[in-house]
Amino acid sequence: MKFPFLSRLRAALTPAPDPSPVLRQASEQGRGALEAEEHRTGMHGPSPVATAAMDAAALDRGRPELAEETARPELIGVRAFWDQTVASGLSPERMAIILRNAIRGDHRPYLELAEEMEERDPHYFSVLGTRKRVLAAVPPAVDAESRKAVDPAVADAVRDLVQEPQFREMLRDLTDALGKGYSVVEVVWGEADGMWRPLAYKWRDPKYFTFDFISRTEVRAQVLGTIDGEALAPAKFIAHIPKLKSGIPIRGGFARIAAWAWMFKSYTLKDWMTFLDVYGMPIRVGKYHPAATPDERRRLLTAVSSIATDAAAIIPESMAIEFIEAKGFADKPFENMGRYLDEQMSKAILGQTLTVESGGSMAQAKVHNLVRIDILRDDVDQLSATLNRDLIRWFVGFNFGAETLPPDVLFPVAEPEDVAALTNALGTLVPLGLEVSMAEVRRKLGFGEPDEGEAVLTAPAAGKVPKPATDGQLDKGWMRRRSPSSGRFAAAFSPQERGEEIALNADAGSTMDEVEAIGETGADDWEPQLAPIVERILQAAERATSFDDFSARLAAMAGEIEADPMAKRLAVATLKTRALGLLDARP
Repeated sequence: MKFPFLSRLRAALTPAPDPSPVLRQASEQGRGALEAEEHRTGMHGPSPVATAAMDAAALDRGRPELAEETARPELIGVRAFWDQTVASGLSPERMAIILRNAIRGDHRPYLELAEEMEERDPHYFSVLGTRKRVLAAVPPAVDAESRKAVDPAVADAVRDLVQEPQFREMLRDLTDALGKGYSVVEVVWGEADGMWRPLAYKWRDPKYFTFDFISRTEVRAQVLGTIDGEALAPAKFIAHIPKLKSGIPIRGGFARIAAWAWMFKSYTLKDWMTFLDVYGMPIRVGKYHPAATPDERRRLLTAVSSIATDAAAIIPESMAIEFIEAKGFADKPFENMGRYLDEQMSKAILGQTLTVESGGSMAQAKVHNLVRIDILRDDVDQLSATLNRDLIRWFVGFNFGAETLPPDVLFPVAEPEDVAALTNALGTLVPLGLEVSMAEVRRKLGFGEPDEGEAVLTAPAAGKVPKPATDGQLDKGWMRRRSPSSGRFAAAFSPQERGEEIALNADAGSTMDEVEAIGETGADDWEPQLAPIVERILQAAERATSFDDFSARLAAMAGEIEADPMAKRLAVATLKTRALGLLDARP
């Protein structure tokens, strides 16, 4: 007898063959077919992450493209230098087509529009230029302390690299990505000072590049015969794509965000100029006699028409020209519309309006400036990531090997309002045992790491306490403290005494004025001098039986208490203050 369930149970317990080899083979075949189809159609996806690794081929200094300009402008082709205007006569329909086609891969008209927007609108040029200049002005710093394995020699080499003037120029070129969505700089490598380093950074027009057809996130070089070009050569280009918003890079530039406001503002200015042309000048009315001939009326019309430009005309005595001022002249709607659109651009690009537009209090401007610091910090973080990925790691790999850990290039942004609070907190907590990273403190304060052998500020030597002045020194020095270098009292004291007084003041680090110095002198050693007097008064209070008895005892001991030392001290202080007042009263 057969039991079907036993056959099913046996089959379930029998281990199945490992499908991994089959899956791997199918995956490799599928990847190969995908790459072949991409090459056939000219439409590619983003390059695999593995291709960005620094292998032996990528670190080969003999690659010819490293020392050459491979993306220079051409007379004809995809890198042609000559462009056609897009902004002239731009209509809403044409604007919509340009923005839509940019998403689909036709970037050239959109990039030309972005360039013309900066050239034609002073406000857009100003606020976008402010965002760019603030970003490019932050000095770079090499962070070698947060990574313990970074070789000091590697950190010094990177520090020399980022201090070169051409490095600063390259940063300004990369900020062009804020307006257009991306910016590409070509690196020309060569040997200098015994190292393989960038000899030049060449800004390249974004129109020379495109994005992969599938994800539209990887920058690729434009090549004739392909839809989305070819991948960028390793270590050859610095491609900065600021992530102002999530999505594909071409939709993230400020030019796309401000495009509609820019076009509406252009229409507003045109209408405003037309309005001023009609109503900005008085209406000219020519009057003629009823008996005037057609030829005379024609000459009067010509005179009225030309007087606006020539400011002169001749007419017969029987005719007259009157100027009628326009009543109810109002151009505020045009101005308000233009100002509103400018404010929206300022908010989009700078995050605030009070540092650009007029109005608002100083306190409000400071609060809005904090928002701007937050935006700047985000900008420098993204710029640091681009430089560390596309330049610093290749520079270290070429000169120190692929296994060498590169330091991070950062752009520390300090908040001035927090410096006082930070230093006060450090001064209080560090002596109590709080351990704080010096690199973190430098980043917060905006300081870079000092070079080896460079003169640095140091803390005072431990245990050095200001030496208090003695009573005799203060008695001799109270007057000289008024003006030790002016010579007012120089004749009264010897050079040795004047030198001692200067040293005394420097040692004590005192900033007291003359009256405070006299008070300090009078307050020294007052307890021993007052102790006998206080003791006699306390004894009288203990023995007294009433208040009247205590008063009588005080009157009896008035002539017995030894108060000469205290009286002398008060007399000296009174004399000093009297002399000080007389000296101040002298002309």
